[in-house]
Amino acid sequence: MKPPLLVSERLCFQPWEAEDFPLFASLHGDPDVQHFLEMGDPPWDEAYLRAKFEGFRADYAAHGWTKFKVTDQQGTFLGRAGFGWFPETGELELGYSFKRALWGQGYATEAACALLDWIYNAKPIDHVIGFAVAEHTASRRVLEKVGMSFTGIRDVDGISNAFYRHNRPA
Repeated sequence: MKPPLLVSERLCFQPWEAEDFPLFASLHGDPDVQHFLEMGDPPWDEAYLRAKFEGFRADYAAHGWTKFKVTDQQGTFLGRAGFGWFPETGELELGYSFKRALWGQGYATEAACALLDWIYNAKPIDHVIGFAVAEHTASRRVLEKVGMSFTGIRDVDGISNAFYRHNRPA
């Protein structure tokens, strides 16, 4: 296993390797994890999962960022967190998904803090956006805890989402 690209107090962030697909598929095969990504739509099928996974790998190869594989310090898979392009605006978007059993333990907040520090040091961008399904109060709290400012409610694929913005620190 390659050394992590980024390490926080409890988390390690690594680009996805081809052999990591079963971990990715297991995360997104959990209906609880998928609920706030798809709002009740059927779970992602294997073809969609593979395309998403390969897209994350391609993002890293092309840009040096992605929605990274997240493990604990011992290498146990916890979820994914990182960045992607938001196609509607071309802005860099922070996102995260963790195993259901880990919700409420501060992993998303820790990941978001570490990733924001990292991206501003790694890339010459002036801001990052984040969004969460409007009714997903826990995810919205994470975005607020890491210093993102609420910018409004917008529709994404027929779902009401709360949008946030984080500006590069001065």
